[in-house]
Amino acid sequence: MTVALQDLVQERRLVTELPGPRSKELFARRQAAVSNGVGTTFPVFIERAGGGVLVDVDGNSLIDLGSGIAVVSVGNSAPHVVEAVTDQVRAFTHTCFMVTPYEGYVEVCEQLAAVTPGTHAKKSALFNSGSEAVENAVKIARHATGRTAIVVFDHAYHGRTNLTMALTAKNMPYKEGFGPFAPEVYRVPMSYPYRDGDITGAQAAKRAIDIITTQVGASNVAAVLINRSRARAASSCPPKASCRPSRRGALTTARC
Repeated sequence: MTVALQDLVQERRLVTELPGPRSKELFARRQAAVSNGVGTTFPVFIERAGGGVLVDVDGNSLIDLGSGIAVVSVGNSAPHVVEAVTDQVRAFTHTCFMVTPYEGYVEVCEQLAAVTPGTHAKKSALFNSGSEAVENAVKIARHATGRTAIVVFDHAYHGRTNLTMALTAKNMPYKEGFGPFAPEVYRVPMSYPYRDGDITGAQAAKRAIDIITTQVGASNVAAVLINRSRARAASSCPPKASCRPSRRGALTTARC
């Protein structure tokens, strides 16, 4: 079913209890057919979405605060996105860039280079997920430097593959029962303005670099991975001053 964005009134409107009868029927089917490992936060099944609202199968209109876990920040079914996707699948669905390349891939890498800070030459590789991107960043950093140690920070979330679970700080609900994890991962404290007291961002950076230098050895570090916005393991943003020393210093930073 195709519904234009302007056809959905941007409001919260309940016409049944939540979840409604149709959602309950679908949830029973889900319980029978979908693995228990796939969690459900709110058992309301969505039929349509537009802008900032979701409409479930029972006709309830809900304000979309999840945004697909920060995926549809421009709104669901945004007209320009719908148009671009439609034009692309009409032209071709898939070729595999490594077999027969296409311009769109190159354009995305050019845009990434344009918005990435610095005047140095920049290149990108595109992957299917954040976890895959992080894993490849680690692989590339280790291969390029000949080093093995990867430094990550408290409260970080990097993904749910084996390596990215090792990189992720929080045990529940991400890591419990899934070890052993990949080795050569070292965790240091990150600047946390809400709990650091009088420690400034620059002081927090020095604290982290001192720990890396003494406990890991700067000459062993292949990459430092930093979440500039920690929205899953801890909803906070470290001050910019806490990132600058690692980007400017002797340590190699793969992501900040």
